[in-house]
Amino acid sequence: MLWKKCGLIWSPEAGSDKFHRYGILPVPIYIKEHNIVRVFFGSADKNIHSKIYSLDLNPDNLNEVIRPPGKIKLDIGKPGTFDDSGVVPSYVIRIKDNLILYTVGFQRAEKVPYILFAGIAVSNDFGETFRKPHESPILPRNNFRPTSQGAPSVLYLNGKYKMWHWFSTKWIKINGKYFLDYKIGYAESKDGLNWKMKNITCLEPDNTKGEFALARPYVLYENEMFKMWYSKRLIDKGYRIGYAESIDGINWIRKDDLTGIDVSKDGWDSEMVCYPAILDLQNKRYLFYNGNNNGATGFGYAELVKS
Repeated sequence: MLWKKCGLIWSPEAGSDKFHRYGILPVPIYIKEHNIVRVFFGSADKNIHSKIYSLDLNPDNLNEVIRPPGKIKLDIGKPGTFDDSGVVPSYVIRIKDNLILYTVGFQRAEKVPYILFAGIAVSNDFGETFRKPHESPILPRNNFRPTSQGAPSVLYLNGKYKMWHWFSTKWIKINGKYFLDYKIGYAESKDGLNWKMKNITCLEPDNTKGEFALARPYVLYENEMFKMWYSKRLIDKGYRIGYAESIDGINWIRKDDLTGIDVSKDGWDSEMVCYPAILDLQNKRYLFYNGNNNGATGFGYAELVKS
C-alpha cells in the first residue's frame, strides 16, 4: 500500500471555550441521504473532560468542511458511571436507519491515571443526537480481562457481529509513567448491542522492536480477507500505524511493511501518526488519522494511491 497525504482537516482552536484540546479518534461515515461525510471525534474541555463532536465534509472534496463542530453529540456520563470523566468515539456502524456508535469511556482513578471501558450509543437521526441504551460498559471486567478494554471495531458478517478491540491485563511503567499494556482481542454479538468477549489474543506488541502497546484496531473484510489497521506504541517513537491480515479474523499475520504511511518531515503529524480509520467513497479509499501527541494537533486524511 501507498498513501498520499491530503492534509489536516481539523485542529483544536487554542483558547476555545468549547474544545481546545485534542481532536482525537476520527470516525468517518458517508450519509447518502444528505450526501455528506460525517466525522465523529473527541475533544476535551479545560478540565480534560472529553466529549464527542462531529463535523461534516464535502464528499467530493474532503478538505472542505461544510459544517464545523458545534453541538455536543455525546456528553460524559452520570457521576459514578464508566464514562463520567470523558468519552471518545471508536467506530460507527449503520443498521437500517440507525447509527450505532461504539465509544471509549474514561473514569479518573487514584492509583492509576484512569480506567477505560467500551460503551455504546444509538442515533436514529444520522448522528444529530444520540441516546445510550444503558449506562454500563459493553465489555466489562471478567476473569481474563480484569483491567480494561475498549476501542471496538465492528463488522456484521454471516448473521453475526464481530468485534476487535484492545484489552489490557495490567499497567506497566515506561520511562517512569504508567501505561496500559494494550493487546488486540475479539468479541461476538447477535444484535450488536450485547457482547460476549472471547479469551483470544489476536495481536500483541513485539517487545523486541520496542513496542509496548497495540491499540485502536480498524477492521475491513474484502476479497475473503480480514484487514486490520491499528496503532502500535513504541518506547522511543510514540505511535505509528501498523497493518495485519487474517483469513478467519482470529489468527492474524502482521504486515507492517505494507502500511504505507509514516510521520512527515515537519508539521502536525511529524512526530506521530495514530488511530487510523478507513472510509471507502466513490471508488476511492481514504485513511483518517491523528497526528502529534495522540491527536493534540487534530486529524487529517490520506488517499490510497497504490494497493
